[in-house]
Amino acid sequence: MANGNGFSGPVAGAAEAALAETEQLGMLEFVERFANRGEIDPTRLTEPIRRSMASFLLNRGVVIPGDLQVDAGEFDEYFVTAYEHALGVADGTHDPLDVARQRNATGVDTWDFTVDTFDDLATQGIIRENILAAAAVDYVAELGDGLGVFRLVDALVLNWSSGAIDVVDGASAQRLYRYLRLRDERSTPEERGMLYRRVLGRGSAELLDRMVENEVFPRLRHNLMTEVATFIDKTERISEGSSAVSPVSRAGIYQATRECQYNLTEACTGMAHIQVRELYAQLQEAFDILRDPEIIAHFGGTRRKSMWTVLESLSRTEFGRVPNIGAHRQLAVQGNRVFQWIAAFDEAPSQEALTGFLEAAEAYILASALVEPGEEEDFEEPEFEDEDDFFETEDEDF
Repeated sequence: MANGNGFSGPVAGAAEAALAETEQLGMLEFVERFANRGEIDPTRLTEPIRRSMASFLLNRGVVIPGDLQVDAGEFDEYFVTAYEHALGVADGTHDPLDVARQRNATGVDTWDFTVDTFDDLATQGIIRENILAAAAVDYVAELGDGLGVFRLVDALVLNWSSGAIDVVDGASAQRLYRYLRLRDERSTPEERGMLYRRVLGRGSAELLDRMVENEVFPRLRHNLMTEVATFIDKTERISEGSSAVSPVSRAGIYQATRECQYNLTEACTGMAHIQVRELYAQLQEAFDILRDPEIIAHFGGTRRKSMWTVLESLSRTEFGRVPNIGAHRQLAVQGNRVFQWIAAFDEAPSQEALTGFLEAAEAYILASALVEPGEEEDFEEPEFEDEDDFFETEDEDF
């Protein structure tokens, strides 16, 4: 039986195949011209997608007179429809059996076996605000309870209320009195502990029902610090160092950072943002008391006078021991810089950003070795007298 061109048998089949290929190539050239106009991100118009678009347009009987009409945008609606169809074929939303029935079937013979790696989904899943909030939680945890600032300021105010600190008027007295009067409205150690454990997997505070500890994060942070230590060790063994031309792979650091991103995005949610804002304000209020000139004059000694010497003196007097203040301060500050790196990380960080992160991480690792595990648990929470009893004492100075 002859076809429309007068050929029959195998010749007819070959002629039809040649004609179809010619039509495919012609339509593919139109698709290429459309792609070059930049209406759709060219990186998304892969070769399989373009071939699929050409087949779709041919199967729908779209007739394009020439290049001028394509360049003028007269057929953009058809190209966009073809693009959406090609995407559907590529991601499997179109029934492959229906696709296979089409002339010049697309998606079956044009798929290049590239599978979905979910890279876009993972990137969209990172919430930097959550990571920054977690960074603030870690900062407050390290200074407020790790170093013991909250407990020490409570002890200081208790001493003042009993008359042991002779501050009777002025701005200093107002700060102390305000802190005392609002003590019941501030978060308790138990409430802070729940936040630390829920967001960072830190401590052993008892959680409420439905609260879930982020028990994975300590291991993820440890992995990140391990990758940093390994990277620094390797780069120090070669002449290039940690410069941009270093042959040492950064893949381990990048992967460990991404894992921290995903974890903190999921962990620091809900009320945690409000809680850490309140806790940071409470910590700053405590620092204002510690750096108050009259308080420093009372505790600061004769040579070194700063809020850190106040903390040192209070720790020795109230708890019989002095924590490594410098190490805790490094853990808080450098640890926060590590969190900043995690929050800002993308697939191609600058050399400057990487260098800053490595310096902060190295300082954090060194400081960690100077702080005993569970050091903050050695402190006991000072107890205020009942308010009614307090205002009846004879040592009242205000």
